[in-house]
Amino acid sequence: MIGPHLHHKIFKVWIKKNPNSQFHLNDWFYNYNRQINSSELIQKLNEITKNEIIDFLVIDPLKLNNTLFDASVKWAEGKGARIRLIQNSPDILDGKLFKENKFGPFISVPIRIEPMALKYNQLLKKILDCFISILVLVTLYWWFYPIIGFLIKLSTKGPAIIYQKRIGIDGMQFDCMKFRTMIQSDTAKDKTPYITKKNDNRVTWIGKILRITNLDELPQFINVLKGEMSVVGPRPHMVNEDDEIADKILNYRIRRFVKPGITGLAAVKGYRGGTKDIQLLQKRINYDIYYIENWSLLLDIKITLITIWKMITFNTNAH
Repeated sequence: MIGPHLHHKIFKVWIKKNPNSQFHLNDWFYNYNRQINSSELIQKLNEITKNEIIDFLVIDPLKLNNTLFDASVKWAEGKGARIRLIQNSPDILDGKLFKENKFGPFISVPIRIEPMALKYNQLLKKILDCFISILVLVTLYWWFYPIIGFLIKLSTKGPAIIYQKRIGIDGMQFDCMKFRTMIQSDTAKDKTPYITKKNDNRVTWIGKILRITNLDELPQFINVLKGEMSVVGPRPHMVNEDDEIADKILNYRIRRFVKPGITGLAAVKGYRGGTKDIQLLQKRINYDIYYIENWSLLLDIKITLITIWKMITFNTNAH
């Protein structure tokens, strides 16, 4: 929290009175009795947060100059934290404010549009995710898995399905399921990211077919039913790869605001697969952020249908 000491006291009292709110105040900062620069503010924020996952940075914008405000926003978005601009909320307004316009005892304004932050939209997306996943698992996966599993084992030794540690919503790690497409000795381990190149000799003959059709990601519909992924969303990266990209692209962790997807807007636009090209990565992240800020049920359906068409026409841009 960046604001006057009074805000800090108000929020601490409110948390005590509302133990089920799930809010935890890391600390507050800004001493109005002395001038500080951006570097000092960021250093203080880093000392407060250490290596913890930060969900929100709460700011009183009236008490910060433009330079400090900009530095605060960049720091928070680099951490994957949502930002709330707050003011004291008079009691007379409490019953007149929508829940999304409040942050504990304060009037709150988010600086980034997030349609999926609304419970109603979350429910719609969950219904679509469950419907598509159950449909795929019941009509396709149950008979496809034993056939593909046999062909994978026939091509090279190793499991038919691999589990990779990937970063999900709010920075939480989960085991992402995939059909194995590479020889076992070079299959990515939990902490060893790899970039697959065109004509990569590690990819098996059945793996090439699975990759070009996106069918290697079929087991991820189980991840969706487990609540770890969505059908549509930013593609999840492996842990070390995620940290590496976050160090290079400032607003990268904004994509953690939503569940990762089996397919996504960036993927259907042709930006998928591993790459070391920062410009291409930035374009992919831009599409991810656009998706987060402009989500609709219709957009999810459109991306799903485009993905199916690209699979049918072998136009997935995969290798």
